[in-house]
Amino acid sequence: MIAKLFFHWRWLAAWTLANMLLGWLIASRYIPYIDPDGATQWGYLLLIFLGHLALLIWLGALPLFLLASVIRGKWLWLVTTLWASVLQLLLLLDTFVYAQYRFHLSGFILDLLLNAGGDVFSFSWVAWSLAIGGALGMLALQGVIGRLLRKRSLSWPVWSVLAINVVALLSVHGWHAWADAHYNREITGMTRHVPVFYPATAKRFFVEQGWVDAQAVRDGVELEAAPGGEQDLIYPMAPLSCQPSDVPGNLMLVVIDALRHDMLTPEVMPNLYRYANQPGWLKANEHISGGNSTKAGVFSLFYGLPVTYWDAFTASQTPPVLMETLEEQNYRFKVLSSATLVSPAFDRNVFAGLDDVSLQPAQGEPWERDRQITNDWLAWAEEENRNTDDRPFFSFLFYDAVHGYSHPPDFPRFTPYWESVNHMLLGPKFDPEPYWNRYRTAVHYVDQQLGRVLDDLNTTGLLDETTVVITSDHGESFNEHGKNYWGHGSNYTPEQVKVPLIMHLPGRAGGEITRRTHHADIAPTLLEEMLGCEAAPERYTLGHNLLEPEPKREWMLSGSYMGYSILLPDYQITVYPAGTFEVYDYQMNELDEVRPDPAVSTQVLQALSRFYR
Repeated sequence: MIAKLFFHWRWLAAWTLANMLLGWLIASRYIPYIDPDGATQWGYLLLIFLGHLALLIWLGALPLFLLASVIRGKWLWLVTTLWASVLQLLLLLDTFVYAQYRFHLSGFILDLLLNAGGDVFSFSWVAWSLAIGGALGMLALQGVIGRLLRKRSLSWPVWSVLAINVVALLSVHGWHAWADAHYNREITGMTRHVPVFYPATAKRFFVEQGWVDAQAVRDGVELEAAPGGEQDLIYPMAPLSCQPSDVPGNLMLVVIDALRHDMLTPEVMPNLYRYANQPGWLKANEHISGGNSTKAGVFSLFYGLPVTYWDAFTASQTPPVLMETLEEQNYRFKVLSSATLVSPAFDRNVFAGLDDVSLQPAQGEPWERDRQITNDWLAWAEEENRNTDDRPFFSFLFYDAVHGYSHPPDFPRFTPYWESVNHMLLGPKFDPEPYWNRYRTAVHYVDQQLGRVLDDLNTTGLLDETTVVITSDHGESFNEHGKNYWGHGSNYTPEQVKVPLIMHLPGRAGGEITRRTHHADIAPTLLEEMLGCEAAPERYTLGHNLLEPEPKREWMLSGSYMGYSILLPDYQITVYPAGTFEVYDYQMNELDEVRPDPAVSTQVLQALSRFYR
């Protein structure tokens, strides 16, 4: 019995090695898009094939090794033939999807193929004939491989190959982590072309260990867009024509990490509430962030694009059109962040074009860091008032105390208050009020710091010549729907993606915007209303000018650390990193009977691929 099981395992291992060769052959279709050049890139690509792709094939074969103890003989051969054929055909299909859209196959795409194929994808009879022929050919090939290996499986060097695969996998992740920490676009730019590949990054760890000096590395490399990025991206799709004002205004962008939409009250945020309700200030009441995480939210704010583009823009270090236009119009920059700009790697995308960005955040507890960047900005502003340089400025303030539920020990508190946060206690039955009050106390503290900045702008007269944008990267959940969702990054309910948006545009009327708006709308508003650029947002964003009438918006995109969601008026389609998807209402109840609308799906696919070559 045991001898037979070992024989079947050896046979399956040999079959896996044969499929590894076949998988590598199919995966070679990605090579033209990777376009390796030189020994370094070819060496890294070799490790990807030997490590990542090989281990995917081993993982795909794992269920068969388990089944070998249950089924035998022809039945095992039949199941293995079918299973191996399906996996290889999925890989082959992914190469065609990638060639068409520049993103990889997912459960969302498969569902469209199976349930709405004719409405979304157009297939000729030739394509169908080739697909059916390819499937039959793959079945025949797998069947023949299985038969041939029954007598030759003992001679295959299974353990040696598996050891090489594991070493190669560790090497490729270690190489990528080191390359990422050193802004090596030659390596990092290759990874997004490979399916199900999420290579390691460890810049923060390397910095903490003293192995990498992030500031010195950044100062020593050229951070303009890499040539490889030009091959991957069409961004912008055409140059923008801009006619800057004879008297250009300043721009201040404030992002308060984890600030919910319902915090803008006179009780919690009296300073921001006071300014938001003054004449000349614009308030968007139904504003959606492009993410439920800092990575996705800030990326969508600057680029006006979904976070699915993160890897391509980061690898090529292509800055957003907004930042490039500010540079072209000779703006000065002051970037102050209470959190690191290294992880997520905003230093390699949003701020990639700036030479003098500090990667060293303020020190201390989050509330201390927030106070420090406020003091730094006020000192800088005082110096600017004495400066004879008449160039306009762009300043960016990123507050982190709300994200950390942090405030000074003697700061007035909302009660009842959770003194010592222990996340292990959070659960469906946990009373959220003390936790909620700690959060609101942190918000109240940050509002105090923000008030110092706004009051300074007002008293010095700078407010009359400064466009101010105040918003958040994402919201925060407190188990509102009884599904045990706390914090952020876990769903796309209004609690996690609906955020405040307050704007002051000198010379423009204020008021309220009651329709649904999105982070993608901010960049085109600033470019058109402040920087004198032509109204052509389709060249660089999915958004629209907030001050202009817009066509009916049926859907929005919001992302997370890896996945994303399609937000429709009554429900959301959440696509997970593994490619599976679920449909929920906005109380996180599953809607099994709802299927994606083919027309919306087509628009989303086009949006996700529009800026790739």
